[in-house]
Amino acid sequence: MTRLQATNTESLILRPVLEADADAIWRIHSDPKTNKYNPSGPMVDPQRAHVQAREWAADWSSHQIGYWAVEERAHPGHVVGFGGIHIAEWRGSHVYNLYYRLAPSVWGRGYATQIIDAAVGEWRKLSTDIPLIAYTTADNLPSQRTAEKGGLRRHFELDAVHDTYTDVVFALGLD
Repeated sequence: MTRLQATNTESLILRPVLEADADAIWRIHSDPKTNKYNPSGPMVDPQRAHVQAREWAADWSSHQIGYWAVEERAHPGHVVGFGGIHIAEWRGSHVYNLYYRLAPSVWGRGYATQIIDAAVGEWRKLSTDIPLIAYTTADNLPSQRTAEKGGLRRHFELDAVHDTYTDVVFALGLD
């Protein structure tokens, strides 16, 4: 039994990612609209979705935590996104990475905020000294506003300038 299992928000079912979610990963992550701010662009190889599903599902076995598959409570069984927290190596340190990506059909419903609120709540339950990090590009203002709504604090000193974009960093647990 893993430490974190499915949880509900006001509108969502958040459950551990399964290998069977590969098609949903492909559908959402290959959509150019969901990658507007992603410097890497959309997923281009359907096999990558299968690898991603295996990796995300394995996180639950290895770390007892990982990203959730997101379903609407009104439409259970249909994945509309992915998000949550995942243990990761970031700039030479272990962190919990906060992530979400939702299908365009559900944008504007407050789901990203619900995912972040649930993820931050689960991170707080971990009683860990491992920080929670969310990073996005400087031009992704919607994601930045959502991180701030979730209580994460902007860390300008951690921003990273790359050739074609700038990563901006929000975090909890760095103070």
